[in-house]
Amino acid sequence: MKNLKKLAALVLSLMMILSLTTSIADEADGTITINGIIGTVNPGDKTPVYEIYKLLDLESYDAAGKNYAYKVNSAWMAFFATDEAKAYFTIDESGYATWSAAEDDATVAAFAKLALAYAQENGIDPVKSSSVEGDFVISEGSGTFSGLELGYYLIDSTVGALCGLTTTNPNASIQAKNERPIIDKTVQEDSTTQWGDSNTADMGQTVNFATTIHVHAGAQNFVLHDKMSEGLTFQKIDKIEYIDPDSSETTNPIVPEADYEVVTTGLTDDCTFEIHFSDSFCDSLQKNDKVVVYYSAMLNRNAVVADAIAEDNGNPNESWLEFGEENYTSHDKTNTYTFGFDLIKTDSQHKLINGAEFRIYDAATEGNEIAVVQLEIDGEVVEGTYRRARADETGVPIVVKDGKARVVGFDNGTYYLQETKTPAGYNSLSARHKFTISDASLNATFNNDIYSTGSGVHVVNKSGTMLPETGGIGTTLFYVIGGVLVVGAVVLLITKKRMQSMD
Repeated sequence: MKNLKKLAALVLSLMMILSLTTSIADEADGTITINGIIGTVNPGDKTPVYEIYKLLDLESYDAAGKNYAYKVNSAWMAFFATDEAKAYFTIDESGYATWSAAEDDATVAAFAKLALAYAQENGIDPVKSSSVEGDFVISEGSGTFSGLELGYYLIDSTVGALCGLTTTNPNASIQAKNERPIIDKTVQEDSTTQWGDSNTADMGQTVNFATTIHVHAGAQNFVLHDKMSEGLTFQKIDKIEYIDPDSSETTNPIVPEADYEVVTTGLTDDCTFEIHFSDSFCDSLQKNDKVVVYYSAMLNRNAVVADAIAEDNGNPNESWLEFGEENYTSHDKTNTYTFGFDLIKTDSQHKLINGAEFRIYDAATEGNEIAVVQLEIDGEVVEGTYRRARADETGVPIVVKDGKARVVGFDNGTYYLQETKTPAGYNSLSARHKFTISDASLNATFNNDIYSTGSGVHVVNKSGTMLPETGGIGTTLFYVIGGVLVVGAVVLLITKKRMQSMD
């Protein structure tokens, strides 16, 4: 991590408020104007609060000669007596304060951060606050504190946006750098390892996500929120990377676990987990740095099965960042899709038939079985419906009932059905039946209970013909006809003999 990387932790600034004359008679004429203030941008955001603290009193000065005499404000005596404050200011025996440290932005910001932390820990109240009616007058995107005693002031903002160091006589004008952090969320497609806004997956498969925080100036109170839909089960945070765009390193540093806390219980905003980053980590960040959170989830049995890829057919996962004091970025979302197919069993006349059983493989011959189990919803078995099994589950055969079976939870790919039980009286399939899923489910269509060809995964069995056999109707018929002929011949012979005897 870089040291001295940003101008403030809570959006801080120091400023000098001086008068135009060497007289202090008009000591309550000072103003501080903050230009470019942020309003409420996202639903739920609070209006930013700006507060000012008077650190030093201006006793006298010579504007032309740029000579100023400051003494410590009574509320800050104990602070300037600390060793930490002495690293920046020297207080002489008469009580006059002189800046004694480097004058670069990082050093000034470090002092401002130190002073603000002391004020918050020791209950030092600001002299004016935009939350008090009349203290802060807003006009055309700028806000002004007026009626200020001249002196050296510290400015704090709840949005964490930096205010600059400036000296004016007697009016100070500063620009609030109102960048907001940005969230960018992606999910990994396992077939290509590429990251994008969507992916396809099997039920039971681990899905990898990444949320990138694009850091703004004055990072403060970063809390990453993540909400998973019912079809996703959060597993773990894999790693958090810190990316410095100015670094020449080929690998990104991993953020130590001591710099963040993962919270999964007691959450009040319906999210799945939160990551609370430490103040020290936020203080180390600089504008344009990136923080990338990698984590994983399992696509579970409650996943939405998509008819086709569409916004409302997937299993969404969304992230957003809370920063400052109850300010929020926009939400960013990914979608994970899984598909299903209808297995239809008919004879050669497209009549639905029962009694077949199947298993699924990943190759035309041999290969690996892709196990399925019966689908259960809320503990109840869904008849005739199967889902892809997890690695720890034992598969069962797909039993065709009423000529149909439904199988869900499959990624894009090519699959092969093997008939493990053939309906009685039908010929077994000579080879596995190939089918392909490509960004859509293979759903069967029926019109008035008549199967529509070309839909679903259609498997045909042909019946064999009945052959003649001993004792069958064919030979019996021969026996009957032969018997009749024999009887007829006997009758004819007897009749002929009788006629001859009469002669």
